Amino acid sequence: MASPLQHMVAFVPQHCGVNTGAAAARRCATASAWSRTVAATGAAPPGRGVPRAPRSGSGRLGATAVGAGAAAATALGRIGTSRRPASSVVSGVAAAQTSTIELDDEQLLAELAESARALGVLQQAWNALPAGNGGRNPDLLPRLLASETKIRESMKACSVGDPSETTTIPRHQCRDPVAVAHGEVTRAHIEADLAKAQWEIRSAQAEGAGSWVSAMINSAVLRMRLFDIDGAYEELQQIATAGGGSTDPRFGLLTRYCAQLKAPRHADFLTGEDLTESHARSLMRHIRSVLLENKYQTDMIVTATKAGSMSDFIFVESRADQLEMGLLDNIEESNPMKPETNKPDVPSNLVDIIRIFLLHRVLPLARLGELFGAECVKFLLKLQAISAIDGDACRLVPVPEAVLAVEADNVGYGAFFVMANMTIWPCEEDLLLATDFEQTFSSEGLEPVMYLSEDSLALVCGAPREKASSVLDICCGSGVQGIVALRHYADRATFIDLNPRAIRFTSFNLALNGMSERVDGLHLGNLYTTLQGTPKFDAIVANPPFVPNPQGIASGAGAMFGNGGDFGEDVFAGIVRGTSRLLGPGGRLSVVAMTPNVEDLPGRLKSWYCEEADEGANFQALIFRGLPTPAQQYLPTSSSVETYRYQAAMQRMGVRTLSEVVTVLTVHGPGSSAGPNVGLAGNPRANLWSDHSFLRLVVQRSLFTMINAPVETAQPKTGQQPGDSASSSSSSSGMTNGIRESVAATSDASLTQVNRSKVVAADVPPKQVPVEQPATQRAAKADDRSREGSLPGFQVGFFPAYCQEPLAGWEATAEELEQIQHRSPVLQR
Repeated sequence: MASPLQHMVAFVPQHCGVNTGAAAARRCATASAWSRTVAATGAAPPGRGVPRAPRSGSGRLGATAVGAGAAAATALGRIGTSRRPASSVVSGVAAAQTSTIELDDEQLLAELAESARALGVLQQAWNALPAGNGGRNPDLLPRLLASETKIRESMKACSVGDPSETTTIPRHQCRDPVAVAHGEVTRAHIEADLAKAQWEIRSAQAEGAGSWVSAMINSAVLRMRLFDIDGAYEELQQIATAGGGSTDPRFGLLTRYCAQLKAPRHADFLTGEDLTESHARSLMRHIRSVLLENKYQTDMIVTATKAGSMSDFIFVESRADQLEMGLLDNIEESNPMKPETNKPDVPSNLVDIIRIFLLHRVLPLARLGELFGAECVKFLLKLQAISAIDGDACRLVPVPEAVLAVEADNVGYGAFFVMANMTIWPCEEDLLLATDFEQTFSSEGLEPVMYLSEDSLALVCGAPREKASSVLDICCGSGVQGIVALRHYADRATFIDLNPRAIRFTSFNLALNGMSERVDGLHLGNLYTTLQGTPKFDAIVANPPFVPNPQGIASGAGAMFGNGGDFGEDVFAGIVRGTSRLLGPGGRLSVVAMTPNVEDLPGRLKSWYCEEADEGANFQALIFRGLPTPAQQYLPTSSSVETYRYQAAMQRMGVRTLSEVVTVLTVHGPGSSAGPNVGLAGNPRANLWSDHSFLRLVVQRSLFTMINAPVETAQPKTGQQPGDSASSSSSSSGMTNGIRESVAATSDASLTQVNRSKVVAADVPPKQVPVEQPATQRAAKADDRSREGSLPGFQVGFFPAYCQEPLAGWEATAEELEQIQHRSPVLQR
């Protein structure tokens, strides 16, 4: 009889909501990799599965990719990769968004509890079933399969979606009883299937049949759905030891993927070497020099791989093949029969550096030695920044064994291969930032560190760069904001995060960029609790978790770096409350967030600040915001039940819209009597976070505007609609000429290597300014399917150090800002 596990479905969520916003994708990256791998490796029946793509690249270890199966899984199951609004929610149940409010929770909970109980009984039956066809009771197996079919049919009738179609078990803290019960059924279903797979393994091995290999691979996939990486890895190594797996196309992908997931979770990750020791600092300088000498910078990487932007490297599992093809195309020898023009001069070493640190490919360990030298290779191995792997089975080589191989064989390095346990991103002109790959998931004792995404880069571009003696980076993650501050305007920096892994990455990145000696502290703690008694700072930069997660329902917001609390502003509010204690006169706070009901944010921000400030709170804040996204289209969810319950909870809280926001707050001196003033700056701006020229020329200069302009309170006009520029309780109107001055008087810090005399103010007629957009930007506008693939900040020419003179687009921006000033009642006062 054919094995029932040959019909295992690669369960891709059929009821996933569509998340609008790369912000949510940036915060919702924990479970998505599982969908891709399970879809690419599970055996799928006709009509329900996901096709698998053949291998590509040279050799099993060279360029194995998820392929078409992952692409299909990504389209159906990824959490929040599209910035386009969702027109509907894919569902096999009744479509009304408000239907969750009307569901009979008590009856539903009873049904889910019964399904979980029945699946538990089924699991026990599979565990107790003798190997073979049921032993002395040949009717036992048919009855068991019939019972399984009946349970599956009952789950399909679940009013909030079939629990078996959820790809992985929920791992986030959830307080919604229906979502919790639904997740328990998903767990019971996968565990029952795992028990059946184990029975198939026992039966095949007892009969001496080779089908046990396929059954064990199925078991490994199920363990991955349970987040049991160690168990899946051990089963795959068992197959390799027995010499099996070579004929199953899933084996190579799973072994590499399990190794990539397991290695970064080592307890000694980034702790095996003292980064403050002189020899370690010398090695870090050498690593940095090798990267930069081979043009490991944003413009060259984007050009070399033919990427739309660096954001293509975030969800690299489904895009690596295309990026690698572009890379190889740019370095192959020119065909004399097909002369090409403007082909980039890509250093040959850059190819392999990109492949290992951005595309997450595998290289020969000896090749890494050629690039960085044996001492650096041993150093990175001891740090667990890279891992040596052995053979097609991708056995993780213990660090002492790998180091010994490098020392004993200075040519072949033991014939081991190597993979990176972290990605390294270029930032600004010459900064390098290491952080986790997107596929690293949350688990007990490990929280991943956020990669660089739209909101991170928006704060990099928008935070004011006036001189500061000391800066505090709150929720520092990889340390990117504080490191950029040290690069451009700050003398010293302090970093704080609640995640121990973030402190490790920040320490590594400071050493990599030669800034360790300019740090006053690396603090592990909750916001300001560990900073009691410290001197006040000149500037604070913060990129806090901001995804609304009522009752912890959304699995896509489960990671520490994403979960902003029920309303999404728990951390944001805490930061603002502590500002008066930690900022001195003239100090400023710069925050990036996705905020609900932005028209009410000025009032909320004012109340947060005044909660802990002394009487007569004296500060001013400008809120720059993007176009609002309807709350119904913001879905950081991964199953139908999460989508329904999340939308119902958002409605109950009164969340109508969510908007991209960059806020700049400055504390006035004791001689000022302006009082608290908070305002919405201008009208909502489309694609705020990806409009890097606006962020650099206007938002970054907003501090100059606030300091040099008078402040007065603006009242909303009669009949003004919520969301209009003046519809806040108090507004800053001292930007009458400030926006034009921001463009014309851009500081040297933001116009490095640019002839400031050529910067044109907003009075230049648009006809005199031909606007020539970069080719990558034109292509992105022509194909606007995904905004995350067209971040202007990553394109050549947007960072001033890459320019010999100002871009023509600056004049167009100035013209638009002039129009904003005339339209805004606040700015005209």
